[in-house]
Amino acid sequence: MLESDHCRPGMTSRRRRRQESRETSVARILGAAETLCAIHGSAKTNVCDIASYLSMSPANVYRFFPSKLALYDALVARVLEDTFPATRSGSDRKLSAATLREFFGGLHRGFLALMRDEEKLFELLTIADDEHWPAFEAHVKRVRSIVAELVEAGVREGEFRQQDSLRAAECLCTSTAALWEPKAIKTFHLRRSLITPEELISFSIEALRNGALPC
Repeated sequence: MLESDHCRPGMTSRRRRRQESRETSVARILGAAETLCAIHGSAKTNVCDIASYLSMSPANVYRFFPSKLALYDALVARVLEDTFPATRSGSDRKLSAATLREFFGGLHRGFLALMRDEEKLFELLTIADDEHWPAFEAHVKRVRSIVAELVEAGVREGEFRQQDSLRAAECLCTSTAALWEPKAIKTFHLRRSLITPEELISFSIEALRNGALPC
């Protein structure tokens, strides 16, 4: 028992180094996947390409990701985190409606920038959205949770009518989906030329106020 206690600090240090080494390897693999996908697209980039880019064997890549799908799902999570690093409810000093407008506007601008500047990576997000990959589903849940917090704050302050915040968040996210879901955002500006994103967001938020019909 005493010997075990004596060895524990060294064992902890080794575990920490192994964990750091694993995190470094995962980051390198995802970085290579992002670089190649941005150039060639996910359909034309496979595990062998990524391994070759890193001068390692495909088997070494599979040590960290059991499949190509698992690797690309992790890449989707990385792209979403890099694009929306501050996905949170925002300052409590602002009215909930104003914060909601900023929040959905930020989502829209972020996806528009990806679609414009990183077309191949945006295509990957579109696939992840369409096929309900875990990373994109987690992003959707995070967005819905933030919106629910803001709705609840608005109800508490009397800015919005009494309502179920989770149901209201679901309604609001659905009504603005064309602005921040990759599979829908591509056609928004083509098919809805009479309204702006800001007008759609404001119109949807108005349903949260007193006198609006419950969703």
